[in-house]
Amino acid sequence: MTASRIILNAACAALLLAAGASAQRSARWVYFTDKGPSAAVRLAAANPGALGLSQDALERRARARGIAVPPGSVLTKAAAPATVAALLDIEDLPVHEPYLRALERAGAALRVTSRWFNAASVSCTETQAREIARLPFVARVENVRRWRRDASETAMTKSSGVLDSPLPRSYGFDYGNALTQLEVINVPAVHDVWIDGTGILVGMVDDGYRWRTHVAMRNTRVLGEYDFIQKDTVTENQDGDTWSQDSHGTVTFSTLAAFLPGTTIGPAFNASFYLAKTEIHDMEIPVEEDNWVAGVEWLESKGAAVVSSSLGYATFDDSTGYHYDQGDFDGKTATTSRAAARAARLGVVISTAMGNEGNFTGTLIAPSDADSILSIGAINFQNAVASFSSNGPTNDGRTKPDFVAPGVAVYCATKNGDSTYTRANGTSLATPLASGVAALVRSARPELTPLQVRESMRSTADNATAPDNSRGWGRLDAWRALLYHGMVISTNPKIFWDGARHRIAAYVLSPNPVDVSSVTLNYSVHDGASTPLTMSLNTSYAGLGSGSGLYVADLPALPADQIVKFDITAYDSRERRSSPYGAPANRHSFRVGEQRAAGAEHIFLKSFTLDASYPNPIVSRSGAAVIRFGVPAPGASVTIEVYDMLGRRLATVADGWRAPGMYSVPFAPSALSSGLYFYSLRSGDMFLSRSLLITR
Repeated sequence: MTASRIILNAACAALLLAAGASAQRSARWVYFTDKGPSAAVRLAAANPGALGLSQDALERRARARGIAVPPGSVLTKAAAPATVAALLDIEDLPVHEPYLRALERAGAALRVTSRWFNAASVSCTETQAREIARLPFVARVENVRRWRRDASETAMTKSSGVLDSPLPRSYGFDYGNALTQLEVINVPAVHDVWIDGTGILVGMVDDGYRWRTHVAMRNTRVLGEYDFIQKDTVTENQDGDTWSQDSHGTVTFSTLAAFLPGTTIGPAFNASFYLAKTEIHDMEIPVEEDNWVAGVEWLESKGAAVVSSSLGYATFDDSTGYHYDQGDFDGKTATTSRAAARAARLGVVISTAMGNEGNFTGTLIAPSDADSILSIGAINFQNAVASFSSNGPTNDGRTKPDFVAPGVAVYCATKNGDSTYTRANGTSLATPLASGVAALVRSARPELTPLQVRESMRSTADNATAPDNSRGWGRLDAWRALLYHGMVISTNPKIFWDGARHRIAAYVLSPNPVDVSSVTLNYSVHDGASTPLTMSLNTSYAGLGSGSGLYVADLPALPADQIVKFDITAYDSRERRSSPYGAPANRHSFRVGEQRAAGAEHIFLKSFTLDASYPNPIVSRSGAAVIRFGVPAPGASVTIEVYDMLGRRLATVADGWRAPGMYSVPFAPSALSSGLYFYSLRSGDMFLSRSLLITR
């Protein structure tokens, strides 16, 4: 009797546990068989605007599918019915509303819907899930995965005194403490030809963003935000969020988009942005992939050309999680991976982190296993792969990562205050740097498909001849990637105002010979007729095709406050290009009297400059000084000399003709004793002088 009671009690306990489990609600994906009756008819009649697709999204889709769209065309059903029809498919239709209402009647609570997957993420019990699975229009029901964040993902490091005092270089911008991470991948060279993300839409997917009040980001051009967790347009912390909720996204967004000269600058600082808040930050709590999918669908509909995601899914705390040894990292299993591949087919460059699971075979995370995207590993500033950076290959044998970027001691803003910064580690930091390079390439050549953008970045990286599953095709080189597909023109031409007239300047660069006589500025005033002006080659750019260089044109005196619109066109031996892309339907504009010279003030200086040497003082036995000086247009013969206290000339550092611009020249004082010295700049009757202290 006693034994029987024990058995009976155990059986009752098991029944009670089973009942509790069946009553527990969890997140599930419900996939439908179709988009409802007459879906094909509804698609044929669908208007892109009603489907939430922007003009930018349609134009990007057209380029991805090789459909010619005349610049300035309005892609609506009425204006271009055949073109619009070719850009839409059944996956653009929303989930059939009656199906969603049926799920609610079955007791499910809707979380998000995915038009791409024809599915809904719901919260329901096991019993309700079984009932839903029996509905005639339901194809299948799957558990939403639960992800555990890897503790090393955003490990912070203390700022290094060496890294925080970068050697000044003759760039147009002072990058502050972000200089090294950008120099390693050759971004400043791209900024110096005035390609900075102008005209490109970039999307971010992360846990939240404290950007509105931070001095390095508050002027960033954010066009829209959406919180897929709390279903509102607030992506920084709000009621219901933990303190750390917007910490990770603030770090990654600033790495990509910050602009505070002298402190930090991101690679695509002049792009426009949409921000999706999809990730619950806390450790070891459910993080639904459905938010990521919904975020990417939203960003695609807004017209994003590049999406940066420093998130991933690999280690789950239930038995249904993804595992490399189960063959799940094949680009076709994880929901996020399938969504990433779909976005790439629609013309979006998806850039995502490889993960921080260790530098061992098969440690990658989803969606970095997706095909046709950019998967990013991490290196340090010495070009060594970080010990935490995840490796490929994918389970179907594809090499991953695609390339690597700095992910150790990366300088970035934090959410701790309006002017707070740190250095952070992780493929989470390498990803926005790589995304920025993709944005630079695509802003210069918007017609490139995601695969062509990836090709330009892969083929010019430093391991391109022997890609492997640790560093992929190697360390990125933004400059080489920019020119891989041919000629580029500054996307952000500079406008100089001398108080009476405007000078317009832009770089025209190509690996092929440029037809100097073809470079033309076309301008109009107050929407009047366009007037062509031949631009003159001011300064040649060494190492590229003949005719590459800086071109200028001087406008005649114009009425005050008038709006001037302009574009620049040029031919090389292979093609014709314009700035902006799609001119003359798209044009640059400014108001008479306005100047836009940020990052180019050193090109057309109004007078000679002589900067303080770096470092100062200098240790003569081991160091060298850098002397920086500027020459105004149209150029001049310049002599830089070093003197002692008695006025005796000790060295000539530079002597000869210099074109307008900023220059840095080295000076090694190893033979000089400790003391105070002077260096000077002479040009004709112009003289500038500064002091230099040498110690031993």
